[in-house]
Amino acid sequence: MIQLIVIDLDGTLLDSEKKIPRENEYAIRRTLDMGVAVSISTGRSYVSGHKYAEQLGIDVPISYQNGALVTYGHGENTEVISKSLLEADKARFLFKKALEKSLNALVFFDFFRLPDISTTKPSDSPYRGYYCNNRYRMLFEDNPLMRIKDEGIPEIALEGKEDRIQELLNESNSHLENVTVIKNDNVEEHAFYEFFGPGVGKENGLIHILEYLGLSWRSVAYIGDNFNDVEILKKAELPVVMANGPDEVKRYAKLVTERDNDNGGVAEAIERILATRGER
Repeated sequence: MIQLIVIDLDGTLLDSEKKIPRENEYAIRRTLDMGVAVSISTGRSYVSGHKYAEQLGIDVPISYQNGALVTYGHGENTEVISKSLLEADKARFLFKKALEKSLNALVFFDFFRLPDISTTKPSDSPYRGYYCNNRYRMLFEDNPLMRIKDEGIPEIALEGKEDRIQELLNESNSHLENVTVIKNDNVEEHAFYEFFGPGVGKENGLIHILEYLGLSWRSVAYIGDNFNDVEILKKAELPVVMANGPDEVKRYAKLVTERDNDNGGVAEAIERILATRGER
């Protein structure tokens, strides 16, 4: 029986204005009142994602930054359950290779404080909206390398033509030991790839949550929409993909919503999940 519903943020729980639609929030609060746990698994960092967890009153561990950070609680009472850092030498290598390939590199240098991203300039690419939405947390600097701490950083993200990112990966394979590479999504010929430390991935973040709660994968329903959700969709007992998700991702779903993220697709998904429990 499903005891835990885990939900992605962007493209899933959040609408295009990066807000939680009223029907989604109502469905989640009703689910919590019924005694079914709800958590979040997001590619967002803690500083850009925790406000949604607080808004919903979620009281179980949450996975941020594709599983690089798992926390429990809010504010001063936040407990770090697990954390993985990208080694400094790997981060510096990736940043320099990105410059060689004319890719934009974003250095994520802090889990908990703003600003937390350093890059050279906004990108005039299909991802320009990302830079606009995250301007409040970015530093535009001549040398983002100086933000890479010797103990490591949360991640490096590369954005640009996907064929150039693939070239970088092919040429750098021997240098990427203990580096987790996650394709976030793609727009037109461009893509957004993230490079983390060892053991990162939404599925690994959820493993920490399940261990904390004493649950198994057979108790999990997962709602997502994009490529970084695939591994967790493969393992969840009830994988659900949003109507707005790519077809390549939908093939891992047992349920695909009829409504998208701008029209309460999560509320629809929750209703269908609860129906499998004999509850509505």
